[in-house]
Amino acid sequence: MMLAAFEASSKPWTGNKGIDWLVLCLILSASVVEAQLLSEFLSSSRSINNIFDAKQVVSRKINNPATYLTTPEVIESYGYKVESHKVVTADGYVLTMHRIPHGKNEIGKGVRERPVVYLQHGLFASSFEWFMNTPDKLLALRLADSGYDVWLGNARGNAYSREHVMMNVNNRGFWEYSMHEMGKYDVPAEIDHALKTANQTKLHYIGFSMGTSMFWIMCSTRPEYNEKIKLMTALAPVVFINNMAGFPRLIAPLESIVFPLLEPILHGEFLPPWLLTIYNAIGSFFCSNTFIAETLCTNINFLYAGWDLPQSQVNQIPLFYSHTPSPTSTRTLSHIAQLINTGVFQEYDFGISQNLLVYGQATPPRYLLQRTTAPVALFYGPNDAVVNPDDVQRLAAQLPNVALNTPVNFSLWNHFDYHLGKDANVLVNDRVLELLEKF
Repeated sequence: MMLAAFEASSKPWTGNKGIDWLVLCLILSASVVEAQLLSEFLSSSRSINNIFDAKQVVSRKINNPATYLTTPEVIESYGYKVESHKVVTADGYVLTMHRIPHGKNEIGKGVRERPVVYLQHGLFASSFEWFMNTPDKLLALRLADSGYDVWLGNARGNAYSREHVMMNVNNRGFWEYSMHEMGKYDVPAEIDHALKTANQTKLHYIGFSMGTSMFWIMCSTRPEYNEKIKLMTALAPVVFINNMAGFPRLIAPLESIVFPLLEPILHGEFLPPWLLTIYNAIGSFFCSNTFIAETLCTNINFLYAGWDLPQSQVNQIPLFYSHTPSPTSTRTLSHIAQLINTGVFQEYDFGISQNLLVYGQATPPRYLLQRTTAPVALFYGPNDAVVNPDDVQRLAAQLPNVALNTPVNFSLWNHFDYHLGKDANVLVNDRVLELLEKF
């Protein structure tokens, strides 16, 4: 109503309608933040009488016991059995998988009879990505309690997969990979290990963001793995991302300048552990303050993922910042930036001269999406700043076996809501579980 009245007004408040719009937006933004803060504070057992009282605001802390736990530790803390498995890829990387063999109240009960489900994290993440919500809203735990043998993948280079049979993690050569190698080598090795251990021949694949990219790459480069997939469930599928609206869209055009500079400085790793330790410590410390979490940390997430205040849960913010980002290679970031710039789903572009040596042609080969013959379910957020709905429809049109193509039924659903959203159970998890039963 205020906006309509202002727009209809013929007399600017300050004499400059542009400035008036800026002032009005600031007032409305402050009102939204104040309303959210007031709601959050009043819902606390330590209520705050005056949100403008600095002493009360600064002293309000978020205590989330899972903030400083590892993936196995957090799973155990919720009362579930967990196993860690080492897997060696065809090119020598040693990956760590985490397994939840059965539900909370089914100790030792028929592990081999339970269908296998494999969960693959996205960029800057690890298996911990599936444990950032409250325990009752975690897809991995719900799958275990619903009768599945749950396996959590970890891509090369992240917090749990920093070994190689020949190279040290400090060796520059260790980091000479992009998500291409993750899809061609990491995912197949982990799928094979999960199936062999469970004595089964097929599994359900659930990927988030870049975890879906790895799947498409696997099917393009190793199409025989389609036969091992009952259903691929893609949460925020990343293939075509040239319509991305988040801040990486602004950085991507600088890819050919920035990444050649970063790679030798960082020795190919983004970001090194010592820097991540500092970042995660500072992030989790400051974001444990309710005021900072609501006004700064949450809005930083929105810049990347899309604005969705209604789904935000302030108590989960420290959990996110204590485990994100997880290390990866600078080449992986460069590869993603290339996809943003070109709008083409293709292998890594080394430049014309190197492409001729590696590929035998001046441009990188395109991934063949038509080789993904396994059934696929696509879930996307209407307000996802990373995965534009139009890009998802472009992907769907090129896949030969789409079982489901659906938006999440919430208009503001963003990229991080799959893991942090207040209503993730009803809007996503319930639908995924229902879908798996049909395959």
